Amino acid sequence: MTSPFVTLLEDETARGWQEIHAGPFWRHLTEHGLDRELYRTVMAQLWHYTQHNPINQSFAAWRVPPAKMGLLRYCFEHAEEELGHEKMIEHDLRATGLLEGALEAPPLRATTALIGYLYSVALMKGATARLGYSYWAESVYPHITALLGAMRTDLGLGDREMSFFVAHAEIDAKHAGEVVEQIERWAVTDQEQAEVLQVARTSLWLTGQLLDESYHAWAARAVAAR
Repeated sequence: MTSPFVTLLEDETARGWQEIHAGPFWRHLTEHGLDRELYRTVMAQLWHYTQHNPINQSFAAWRVPPAKMGLLRYCFEHAEEELGHEKMIEHDLRATGLLEGALEAPPLRATTALIGYLYSVALMKGATARLGYSYWAESVYPHITALLGAMRTDLGLGDREMSFFVAHAEIDAKHAGEVVEQIERWAVTDQEQAEVLQVARTSLWLTGQLLDESYHAWAARAVAAR
């Protein structure tokens, strides 16, 4: 049976996604669809932040005492499983003819903020608090069906060109249950639960900002090209 705190996390995650779906990126996606340049812009930003996830996950372990061996094991095993996922993004962009050589698009402000925030959580709050980010990130797929559908219908992508999302879906199905187990085991005090909830809210909000700023950057280039 799901604990009341995990139910609260689920409700807050749903609320956060409602805000993202009301934002400019998602409104454009649902009203006008997805074109190749907007897709490339978003994927480039996901590339920037994804490559840092195994590192900040490892950093989070330094605040975990040796007695919490299960949490330490989770940190290191999960970090290893996250290694190299940005290479899937490179593969997908190359497979669609949107990347030649190295990915050169710089990180946007929101992307830099999300990267920095997750490092600060890892170093200042530790592994238990970071579970708030992992909670929503490992169960993202029900909330991005419109994006995945647009990738297939508007861009004509198949599983081969969507390895980042398709492979992640299989991996994250396993990870989602593990995250809930870790939260129920280690986030037991009021302070620990408050930190998990705050990290979930803030990291999801920053992800929404990443999407919206990607949209604004794409729109600005489109206007300049006219």
